[in-house]
Amino acid sequence: MVHILEGPTYDIIPQLKKKYEVDTLDFVFIDHWKDKYKPDTQLLEKCNLLRKGSVILADNVIIPGAPDFLEYVRNCGRYDCTNYPSMLEYMNEKDALEKAVFRG
Repeated sequence: MVHILEGPTYDIIPQLKKKYEVDTLDFVFIDHWKDKYKPDTQLLEKCNLLRKGSVILADNVIIPGAPDFLEYVRNCGRYDCTNYPSMLEYMNEKDALEKAVFRG
């Protein structure tokens, strides 16, 4: 089931458990402000919204890029990561998606 919630992630994420009765998230697709990828991932952790096996899929991690997110998920010890090379839409530029599976 998909529900679209509009608003800043720093407002929405902390409300997911109580206001929207979300226990944990199975899948999170991140494709917004690249400088928010890492803080939003950390907020999901802080709010206990991830369980063992939860998948975070981040788009456009090369262009425009989310280097702090990549460094975090690859090195914090909480995720198993896989990088999927791709091409930037509408351009002939190399990009990638990063899949980070929460270890629990």
